[in-house]
Amino acid sequence: MNSRGSRIKQALEARAVRKQHALASALGVHESAITRWKEDGTMSLENAIALCKELDVSADWLLLGIGHMDQHKERAEIAPPYTELFAHLSPAAAAALTKFIRLIAADS
Repeated sequence: MNSRGSRIKQALEARAVRKQHALASALGVHESAITRWKEDGTMSLENAIALCKELDVSADWLLLGIGHMDQHKERAEIAPPYTELFAHLSPAAAAALTKFIRLIAADS
């Protein structure tokens, strides 16, 4: 499993973020903070959430290495009556259930 810093670098590349200054400004931090995060330095929960929102990546993936970068988008695709049930599941169980639902839907 790769480190949080390497996942941050991967997300920056995937989202075509070339200028750390612009990202730092959007997050309200100094550029050195982003450099520190990319090297696995400390990061507050508030900054982690803001970074996930700004880069539109899954917090589970960025912080814990669970799932993949865009898994948060998959949950949004599930019909609303079921989304509240996902809040009670672990990320792994939610991903497995999502995959199962898609398999069933593909057979229909």
